[in-house]
Formats: sequence, C-alpha cells, structure tokens
Amino acid sequence: MDQEQFWKIRAEKYNKLNWVNEQSYIETFVSSTEFNKNESVLDVGTGTGVIAKRIALMVREVIGLDISQDMLEHSNWKDNKYFIKRDIREPFFHNNIFDKVTARMVFHHIIERTQNAMDECYRILKDGGKMILSEGVPPTPEVKEDYENIFKLKEERITFLEKDLIELMKNSGFKNVEIITHILKNFSVKNWLENSGLSQNNQDKIFEMHVTASEIFKRDYNMKIVNGDCLIDVKNLILVGEK
Repeated sequence: MDQEQFWKIRAEKYNKLNWVNEQSYIETFVSSTEFNKNESVLDVGTGTGVIAKRIALMVREVIGLDISQDMLEHSNWKDNKYFIKRDIREPFFHNNIFDKVTARMVFHHIIERTQNAMDECYRILKDGGKMILSEGVPPTPEVKEDYENIFKLKEERITFLEKDLIELMKNSGFKNVEIITHILKNFSVKNWLENSGLSQNNQDKIFEMHVTASEIFKRDYNMKIVNGDCLIDVKNLILVGEK
C-alpha cells in the first residue's frame, strides 16, 4: 500500500483515537516550552491539526505541514493557521524563519532520510529557536522486540529509544536537549485498533499478542484486562532542543 492510500484509510477514524485528543498529553507537549504571541510556528506532520489548533491560541501564526491531503481535510478549524501538503524532507521554506518547530508522533513514520527531516527542521529555525519533538517509545529496552513485532502487523515504522531521539536531534545541531516523560495511563488497545484502519484479522492478532505477552511485557506496560479491553500505560517522550 502506498503512503497516500495508507493515510487516506487512517484519516477516516484518526480523530476517534483516544491518544490523539488526550488533554494531558497535549498540555504536557505545549507546556514543555514557552510560546508567545509574536512567534511563528511550523507543526510538522500536523495530521488533523490537533497540536496546531492548541498552539494557535498562544502564538501569532501556525503553519501545519503534512504529506496527506486526506488528513488535512479532516481538520475542522480555520483560525490563525495555514495547512500545506508537503513533505518536510523537501526544502520549501527559507532559512531561519520559524521561532518554533513542533512534531508530535510523526518521525517514526519517516522511514527514509530521517536525519534529513530533522536537519530541515533545524535549518528553518531562527537562531535560538526551539524544536519540540514527541515520540512513543517502548517502556523499557527489554520489550523493544515485542513492541516491534506488534507494529509489524500495523505499519512500517521506526522504533526509537530515548538515546536514538537524542542522537537524532544532536546530529542536526540541536543543543541543550531536555527530555520530559509523559505516561498515558490506561491506554485502550481496543480503541487504538478499532480506529486504526487495519483489517479485523490484524486487529485480532495484535490484541492477542498483548493478552498472551510475556510477564515482563505485562509488567512494564502495567497491563490489565478490563471489560474485555486491554489497558496499558504508554510511554511518550517530549524532547526540546535549541538551535
């Protein structure tokens, strides 16, 4: 399946994913650095514009960038922003024009030329500007292989650990990289699967992989089965780096 079709399917139910609109995650992300009314912000991989919409309340303007027109069209707000269908790896903006660049849950989808994408984020930032990056990671390195095996049935992606994300940012030139950990408690595996665009067969396989996982996996994810759902604690990292 090509990327356009992949995101067309995902876009249909994307806004029904609990994690997408989880307020504690959104607020932790936007409070990780200071935004002000004079700033211009680029939101990379904006998707349906959830982060861009929240940031728009605090800054002069937000531009949302995404490779999927279908995702962009599922945004239902118009104020204080522009949406552009574009790949961050394709140079488009002038040097040193944004005060902040944000990217929540997008870099794991950038399978090829990942470092180039981060380099581009660095290039378009003003001196002293900041990059705010967030990614989900395995709760411990011990369950990375299980994490990867689950996602093989869902999508092609990069599995990052904390050290990988730090290296990605520092290799582009970012300094003073700070890390905030956000734990999304009682993450519903059923909600995630039902709104994933996956076939029912793959949904069932992934759910079963959780239920029959090792005791280490269950412990590290604080897993519990409640009313036929599998609830886990998901670890998200938010990194803030300065140009």
